[in-house]
Parts: sequence; C-alpha cells; structure tokens
Amino acid sequence: MSGERRVISLRRRLQAAAALVLTPVGAVLAMVGFLLGLPELLLAALVLLPAPGLLWRALGRRGASRWSWVLAAAGLGCLALWLVWIADRGVPLVFLGAALVVLGGSSAAAALYHVPRSGQSRLPRSRHRLERPVLFVNPRSGGGTAGRVGLVAEARARGVEVVELEPGSDLRALARAAVERGADCLGAAGGDGTMAIVAEVALESGRPFVCVPVGTRNHFALDLGLDRSDPVGALDAFVRSNSMRVDVAQVNGRTFVNNVSIGAYGEVVADEQYRDRKIGTALQRLPDLVGPDAVSLGIEVVDASGRHHDDAVVLLVSNNRYDLSPRPGFGSRPSLRDGQLGVVLVRSGAGLLGPVEVSTWEVPELEVAGAGPLNVGIDGESLQLDPPLCFRVLRGVLRVRLPTSAPGLSPSALRPSLGPERLGELWSVARGLPPGVVAVSGLP
Repeated sequence: MSGERRVISLRRRLQAAAALVLTPVGAVLAMVGFLLGLPELLLAALVLLPAPGLLWRALGRRGASRWSWVLAAAGLGCLALWLVWIADRGVPLVFLGAALVVLGGSSAAAALYHVPRSGQSRLPRSRHRLERPVLFVNPRSGGGTAGRVGLVAEARARGVEVVELEPGSDLRALARAAVERGADCLGAAGGDGTMAIVAEVALESGRPFVCVPVGTRNHFALDLGLDRSDPVGALDAFVRSNSMRVDVAQVNGRTFVNNVSIGAYGEVVADEQYRDRKIGTALQRLPDLVGPDAVSLGIEVVDASGRHHDDAVVLLVSNNRYDLSPRPGFGSRPSLRDGQLGVVLVRSGAGLLGPVEVSTWEVPELEVAGAGPLNVGIDGESLQLDPPLCFRVLRGVLRVRLPTSAPGLSPSALRPSLGPERLGELWSVARGLPPGVVAVSGLP
C-alpha cells in the first residue's frame, strides 16, 4: 500500500480536498442567493429561454430578417440583465456560489485527470524499429503551419524521408509508391483529409501510421491525444513511440477517420468559395440548408430501433461517436475503438424553443438511400457520391504510433465524470489513495 500512496501527489490531494469542500458550499450559497433574489432571478432565467432559438432563426435568414432575429435575442438578453441588476439582494451570493462551484469542479477534474481506469490502460511500447519511415507533408495545410515550424527539417533530422505535396499531387499514388520502395511506416502532416488517404494506404499495406497535426482542426489528432499545438513533438513517434490500434470507417469503400456529413457541411465545403471564405460561405449557405424553409435531403435511413427517417436536413456519420454533451471535451470522441458508427440526424423543428430536432444512435453498419447524387463532406473534403451510401466500421485495423508523451485518449475520455459516483474517488485521492483503493486497518 505504501507504494500506491506515493502515486498520489500532495497537489492532487489538496485539489481533491478543495473539490469536496468548495463544491457543496458553493451550491448552497448559489441556492440561497437565488431564493433571496426571487422573483427577479427566476424571471431572468425564463426570459433567456427563447434566446438560443431566436439566434438559430437568425442563422436561417438573410439580410434585414436575420438582423431582426438577432436584435430580438439581444433585447431578451438586455431584459434579463436588467432583472438581474434589480435583484441585488441575492445576486452577490449567486455569483460567489457559482464561482466556488466552478472552482470546485475544476479542482475535481484536476485531481482525477488521467487517473487510470478500466479501458484506459497504458499503451504498449512499439517494438518495431523503423528503418525507412516516410512522411507526406501538405505545406498549405493550416495556412502553412509546416513551414512556420520547420517541420520538414525536423523530420529529416529524425531520419524520416519527406515527400512535400504540390497542387494536383495524387497522394494515394505517392503513398503506394513509397510502400513499393520499402517504406515501413507512413506518416501524414496535413488536415484530416490528408490523414485519411495516407491511413488508408497504411491500412491496406499493413504499415503503421503516424499522425502529425498541421491542419486547421485535426480532429483525428485530438482524439488520439496528440498536442495539436506541437506538430514537431508528434514527429517523435518515428523515433520512440507507443502503439495502439484504432478503428477506421468506410463509405462505399472510401476510408475516413473522422466523419462524413450529408447536408449543411457537405454543401458548404462543396462551395468553390469555401477554402478562402469559410465563415462567410457558411453564413451565406446556412439559410437554404438548415433554416426554417430548408428542404429535406431526400434521403432515407433506418435508425437502431428500426424507425425510418426521410425528413433529415443534416446527417452526420462518424467513425465512433462524438461526445456532444455541453461539457469540457465537447466534440471529441471518447473512444476510437468501440467498433461503432456514430449517427447524428437533424430535422427541422417547430417553434422558437425547438428550432431543430436531433436524433443520435450507434450501429456497426448503415445504409443511406436516396434518389440522386449527394454532396458529402468526407473528413473535410468535398465529394459527390451516388446512393445508396453504405457505411461500415473496421474495428482495430489501423496501427498508430504515438509519441510517448501522448496518452492516446481524447479530451472527453480524459475528462472525469463529476457526478455523485466520483465522490468516493475524490475522498480516496484526498486521503492519498488511488481511486478504488480502500484503506483497510487491523490486518497484518
């Protein structure tokens, strides 16, 4: 037990103790303040309820109509602030209590962050020593990130052959040619579309894959636990690394590592102006795609319960599900090894409080029927596919090498649940014990 006690640092013990004290105290203060501020604070909360719906309506309109919805939402915000202002009796206690709850929650997250639990065992060390690794670099990704950080020189210093892509390069053919030359590992430095192509060739040739994030978003790197702000550090996977196997998914035989979007995102990325004006193009196209007058995609899909859907305005199919709960880690995937497709289907709703209706489910395979060609966004790249679209997930087929500093877990996987079930873990950490270890006295 003494060895286990040394695992928990004094800082984590103090953080756990702070969480156990600050969170309940803050909750009580906030509740008392809210009661003292009645009825104004209750009215403020009710006034703000329609605001998200108004803003969504604004996105679905253009010109003066859009600004009228924005102004209506702003008016509700101002009215809510005024109600808070006049409820001065309880407001200080509410803010103080909320601050203590946030501080307590942050302390709890820090105390329990990346504590090994079931399904989060240490990654095995890569035993295979690389002789001829090859890295494919898209110098235009992320506005030229590779050039800014000197990625090519850093890779070559580690003994990695670098292939810099040019406009019009056939990346798939270049990767296959590298395998024929004897490459024993394939890496990609670019956006998620670049990752998917190189990962596909690595998969079909049985080579390990290295992800180097230099793109704009790099969702795949995020869910592998890589530091997206340190692409040079990701190169260490070519030298000393841990190994893990992850899922990839396919649509009509085409591999993707993140997701396929049909509807809003697929239509937006298909627009010729998207690469130069991402936000402007999205705002311009959204009214037609998800606004109140949006027309359904004309696709048919059956969910996990057997229910048919034919009125979707957006369909997102992902390689493992995304965590869409409004908590830290939002938008990342808790696992890349569940062997399931994550499906999100959006329909137009009715009323200010329900502008859209969202259904989610998980399945290993999915078929999407339709009457004609569909614009889809595959890992951020625009493509037109003929239905039916046949999706499937390939479980644990891609071998990924990660730098030893990467945990191999996404933010949503690393984020501890802060519900009542974690109180016992916090109590253990505060006492210097790993979560789940019970101190037993009186034993020899």
